[in-house]
Amino acid sequence: MTRLPLLLVFVAAGAHANVWESALAHGKPDPAQEKYEAELRKGDEFALLANTQATGARREVQNQVAAAVAAYKAAAAAKPKEGEPWFRLGTLINSFYLDCDRHGLPIKMGPLCNNAGFDPKRAEEVIEYWNQFEARAPDDPRLGVEMRASTQILFDRAILHTKLATRAHLEAAARDYEKILARHDRSQDSFEQVLGNLAETYMMLGRMDESLDLYRELLRSAADTSTYYGYAVALDRDEHPAQAIEIIRSQGRSQREAFHNNVDQGLTFFVPEGEKYYYYALSDEAFGDDELAIENWRAFIASGAHPEFQKRAKAHLDSLLTHKKRKSSPIQTPWQEIFR
Repeated sequence: MTRLPLLLVFVAAGAHANVWESALAHGKPDPAQEKYEAELRKGDEFALLANTQATGARREVQNQVAAAVAAYKAAAAAKPKEGEPWFRLGTLINSFYLDCDRHGLPIKMGPLCNNAGFDPKRAEEVIEYWNQFEARAPDDPRLGVEMRASTQILFDRAILHTKLATRAHLEAAARDYEKILARHDRSQDSFEQVLGNLAETYMMLGRMDESLDLYRELLRSAADTSTYYGYAVALDRDEHPAQAIEIIRSQGRSQREAFHNNVDQGLTFFVPEGEKYYYYALSDEAFGDDELAIENWRAFIASGAHPEFQKRAKAHLDSLLTHKKRKSSPIQTPWQEIFR
């Protein structure tokens, strides 16, 4: 699964409507509109303060973010049909608490990221905020497909769904990727990651025919090793191991090393994390590194990742162990019996 290397930025998009324009339009001042705009401004000010705090001022950043959240929720209460506060709530929490794993990239990390790793409660919170935004403003351009920090809500939400990893969340991730593709020309290079992520998501859902079709579409224009490896894994899980092995071998050993490096740096990630061992084991097997393959098949099985593919992994492991046993057994010849 691949993330786009975007800058960590909180974008309070869209200019505030002018109170006097509202008064002219309605014939008199609108207290709800005034309250709504005032709370949005307060939220933006608190968010800006949080974003400019010194690196070590974690508690102060938390206080400013909490104040921004309260202001945006007050704006949402003032104008319940407006989507803007929900957009800002989701973007705020995502930027400060979840945008944490851009390893190896020269960008600022979310200052409130959980040192223990991905925070599922915060992810659920962001998803709900963005769901509320979409429900109120389904045609908002920020639910579009341009891969910029302010307009990739569908992509970022799909990533969060994927990391939460339940079947319901994976299905929701697939729907977000499908929305992106339905709204954009699939042939553009910037959408190779969307196609690849959707292919992997289909595979995790057991929708193998759709997964393989997307991988084939993607491979007509893409040359990324992780895509070839994803296609190989999908083929293996669809009971085509010989084709899978051949695809991995065609990439060469150097690309296997590059794939490992991308995983180590977080540029390619797997959900759950134990899934990576399936990729490692299959590539080890392809290049005849049986001991490593056995170790990685065992790691995949021990991780409990994707129970529906455990049987396939065990078949690989059993085959390798049987082969290892045969190699280690001495060959009996007739003359050995004579001299016993």
